[in-house]
Amino acid sequence: MFLNSVSNLLKRVKSFTVMLQTSAHLSGLPPVVAVCGSTGTGKSKLAVDLAQLFSGDVINSDAIQLYEGLSIATNKVTEEEAAGVTHHLLGTFPAQWAAFGDVHKYKAACIPLVDELRATVGRIPILVGGTHYYLEAILWSDFLATCTSDNEEGESTNIQLPSEMSDCYTLLQKLNPQVASQLHPNNARKVRKALREALLSSSKQSSMPTEDEVKFGHPRNRSYHPRYPGQTLILWVDCNLTVLDVRLDSRVDNMVRTGLIHELDLFLKNYFTEPELSKSDRTRSDQLNRLFAETYSVDDPSGRRGILQTIGFKEFADYLSLSPVERESQDGQRMLSAAIEKVKIATRQYARRQIKWITNRFLRRPEFGCIPIYRLDVTECMKSTTELSSDSWDVKVLAPACRLIYEHLADSGALSQWVIGNPARLNALLDLCPPSARPRPCDLLPMCDESAHSVDSPFSCTACGNRVFLRRADFEEHMRSRSHQKRISKLHRRQLMNSIKC
Repeated sequence: MFLNSVSNLLKRVKSFTVMLQTSAHLSGLPPVVAVCGSTGTGKSKLAVDLAQLFSGDVINSDAIQLYEGLSIATNKVTEEEAAGVTHHLLGTFPAQWAAFGDVHKYKAACIPLVDELRATVGRIPILVGGTHYYLEAILWSDFLATCTSDNEEGESTNIQLPSEMSDCYTLLQKLNPQVASQLHPNNARKVRKALREALLSSSKQSSMPTEDEVKFGHPRNRSYHPRYPGQTLILWVDCNLTVLDVRLDSRVDNMVRTGLIHELDLFLKNYFTEPELSKSDRTRSDQLNRLFAETYSVDDPSGRRGILQTIGFKEFADYLSLSPVERESQDGQRMLSAAIEKVKIATRQYARRQIKWITNRFLRRPEFGCIPIYRLDVTECMKSTTELSSDSWDVKVLAPACRLIYEHLADSGALSQWVIGNPARLNALLDLCPPSARPRPCDLLPMCDESAHSVDSPFSCTACGNRVFLRRADFEEHMRSRSHQKRISKLHRRQLMNSIKC
């Protein structure tokens, strides 16, 4: 009886979601197009091509490219590659702001921009970038929704609790028995803190999958509420890894030839104008060692991250600390070759992590709340290490993407008034991909028990301003860090003062 009621409830929720998606699909608003994939696969090119054809704007969703500088190291599109298409959130913020940037601030800047482009300006927003958890934060409204914001932290201190300690503990046992079992009933401070958190999160948990839903294949570590239901297309630009590795290695060599070392030198020279790093008693090597130690240490009080995570900084640290004469020496050239090889390895590893996010987060999930993903294979286009093959690009990648967007506009009733940037070019591409050849969405991957428990990234520390960590090791290191412990102590003192006021 109970299982049947749960099953019926899930069916009603699903049918209601389909109804919302259908009505949204017929709203006449342009779709939200997201282009994802590993680095070096041509995501930016596809986004620019689509924006030219369908009167769209490109919105960057790469965490590193949000900031000024390091155009070569971060592989920003050049003015020529942008081809006159408006790009948003690309090199927008000063590099110094990177210490304070995170996915929450990106959402605050990106979501209003997407909504304005669609509803006010009437242009297609095309999100493109390799930071896929930024992309997920925009496309699903409940991604990281269980994080406690600063406002909610203030709300928790205003929640009225029972005056009797025994009543507080009894209520906590009902709301969160697991936490209650780990606390002594007479530990007033911890019991009150846990009870406030349980009361604050109870309303959120009602919108999350229940324990029974988890058993039926709805793990809690997935997103279930598309922000734009029925109005989102995810285009996955994918490539055979063997072919991609060759292309990535070639791209690193080209970055070095076009001035990567000079760009890093110039950036660090400007960075060393900071008072704490410009002291005369430190050599350049000392400065660099301190800089990179702070960049990759969770104990760094200023939380340096953002653009300083760019692949190339850490790998070139030893070489960049050398003087011009030392760089020309035999040892210097050996260090340069080793650094270039490290960058190539790091880039290949990063590409695999990006693919892993797509498969484990976007595809290895229940059907409920999913967004269709269309895989576009660029392997044939990438076999040349110098430039993309335009003919195969049109046939294999651009034409199928155009067919998907064109049919979405037609189905939504917006095609008649839509401004096509280049009608002749679009018609030629549509001929290359007739309706019968329209790409099918990727099949969802099965949610096995091991995946439901191991694929639990990202991790978020609500105590430290909702900092997000993609790897469990980084999260656990942060939890042991001095800065985190100081923050916890501060929150405990605040909680104690509030409990005294009660």
